[in-house]
Amino acid sequence: MPFRPQFSWDFLPYEEIEARTLRALKNHIDFLKQNSEYYRDHLADIDSSDITCLNDIHMIPFTEKDVLATEFAKFRVASDENVIETVVTSGSTGIPLLFPLTATDLDRLTYNESLSFYSAGVSARDKAQIMVSMDRLFIAGMAYYRGLTALGANTSRLGVLTPEMQRHYIEMMRPTILVGVPSYLVKLGEHLKQAGLTPADLSVQKIFCIGEPIRTEEMKLTSTAETIERLFGAHVYSTYASTEIASTFCDCLERSGGHSHPELAYVEILDTNGDPVPDGTIGELVITPFGVEGLPLLRYKTGDLTFKIPGECACGRHSMRIGPILSRKSQLLKFKGTTLYPMTITNVLDSMPEVVDYIIELKGREGAPSEEIFIHAAVKPLLVSQIMSKVQAAARVNVPVLVSNPATIKTMRGDTTKKIRLIDNRARS
Repeated sequence: MPFRPQFSWDFLPYEEIEARTLRALKNHIDFLKQNSEYYRDHLADIDSSDITCLNDIHMIPFTEKDVLATEFAKFRVASDENVIETVVTSGSTGIPLLFPLTATDLDRLTYNESLSFYSAGVSARDKAQIMVSMDRLFIAGMAYYRGLTALGANTSRLGVLTPEMQRHYIEMMRPTILVGVPSYLVKLGEHLKQAGLTPADLSVQKIFCIGEPIRTEEMKLTSTAETIERLFGAHVYSTYASTEIASTFCDCLERSGGHSHPELAYVEILDTNGDPVPDGTIGELVITPFGVEGLPLLRYKTGDLTFKIPGECACGRHSMRIGPILSRKSQLLKFKGTTLYPMTITNVLDSMPEVVDYIIELKGREGAPSEEIFIHAAVKPLLVSQIMSKVQAAARVNVPVLVSNPATIKTMRGDTTKKIRLIDNRARS
């Protein structure tokens, strides 16, 4: 699928986007009923002709993560002969799943990432360095590479290297674009500073952050994002995606929320009853990706909590925008009578340079009136009271802080490609 931004739906009038989306949804239902064993049964009582407007999507049952995991083979559509690459989910919320990709899926993936980087002003004049994993069946690094090269950007596949090695390639390649995980970028920036480099010495203009939010619920930059901008003298951009949804939400040049790509996915944000929430209200992100051949999904509940940003973006695009991913639905906490987003705690800890590393552990019983939260922090014992005080001021609850070390925290994370900040050891009912 050659990248032709003039064919994007982003700048079409709202009415035209809705009309095209309705046609895409009806075609998607027909495709699934004809080709997917799971959806042939799942949609037995629903026909595409029943969907006369987008609001009729409420007639269609959801696709749940646990069902996808247990009945995975029934979702697969592509034959072995048509699969040209296999990727795997991170497994951060359960068992990793193998996802088959056809040649069309790879082209779609390229177009998806090209649209995202293009909206943020990336062009053939840029030089990019990808600082996330390019191996272990990890889809994101490959997707970024394909999207950037489709725009003509001179792209280097560095992967996760030591800060010393990354500095070597930054000085050699003089990139204008970096793609990486915020916590790693802070570590890299501090190394560059210690090596005597200043933002004026660097060529970096834009940094695309993955895996960790860089904005608060109020759409302000987190302390981590502010640190990255200060260290590199560059703007940070948020990009969010997952293997299952095969779609990306990325900041445009206005940096006021992650734009969806309406020709590639239909987006819903719903409450616990499955009903749409008003703009600006937090709900679960539900995605219907269009045009996927290998493993297509319908009304897939991501388990991620976010909100729709109201109003029209100053960039002129009419595509839907979402805020940061505030939490996973399963990780929304009930603690001492307070509903708490883990991000409230991570923002505090990320703002403290004295905290070398940390992980939040959930214990107790899931859904109990009051669950248990512990912060394991690689920090000097004298700073524990200071951390507890700052967390209490932000979250309005007192969370215990246990002194730990980087090696122990790394072990607690287990075998994952992500630097996760929360582990859930709660007992299930």
